[in-house]
Amino acid sequence: MQIITTAIIKGGTGKTTTTAALAQAAAADGKRVLAIDLDPQGNLSLFIGADQNQAGSYQLLHGADARQVIQRTQQDIDVIAASPDLATERTAPASAKRLQEALKPVKGMYDFIFIDTPPQMGELTFNALQASTGIIIPLETDNSSIQGLYQITDIAKQIQQGANTELCILGVIISRYDARPKLNRYFYDAIIRTSKEAGIPFLMAIRPGIAIREAQAVQRSLYQYAPRSKPAQDYNTLYKMIQEV
Repeated sequence: MQIITTAIIKGGTGKTTTTAALAQAAAADGKRVLAIDLDPQGNLSLFIGADQNQAGSYQLLHGADARQVIQRTQQDIDVIAASPDLATERTAPASAKRLQEALKPVKGMYDFIFIDTPPQMGELTFNALQASTGIIIPLETDNSSIQGLYQITDIAKQIQQGANTELCILGVIISRYDARPKLNRYFYDAIIRTSKEAGIPFLMAIRPGIAIREAQAVQRSLYQYAPRSKPAQDYNTLYKMIQEV
């Protein structure tokens, strides 16, 4: 069983889209999937069709039984939804292990658990990385993404060497990659070089496509809505890659 967090200290990189698409790809493959939304914005919950008015990840971090806060969605994905209350989380001694402990009763129920995180480092992301077996780092083609790669890589390696020796940095992806602009190709090459220097695998680039936004708007799985679209094909390839790790 794999617990995979998508994380980067930057907004707008396709982090939530990647988390949702991987969960949807796994569900389409017949796997038992749990998605956990730790981002106070709650977009993962929205994209997968969860009810954000029900108890969710905030309550889970504060002692609720995981089995009591899981929702079953029409996308055949179980979800622990987010709420704005997550924005109030603050670091406290030993608090980064709360999610890891809370998931123990349900780990045997799933083949994959996918966790979405906020676009900044803090208590919620530490909890996710402490509980995870793998991390995927989504980037876009700009300078700030490269800086964010250095930051999240350093943090993940510190966690690997300390609290969670099982954590594997699965690799970097570029989301919504359009190869036509010269500047995008420049940053594509720069991200590959930076990943290599950091000792992090570069996995692939995800092609853009309107199908993702359309599927999200109607709260349908990408693999129900547009399984032959370029993003669906690419995220399915990424899903197969992480299965081999």
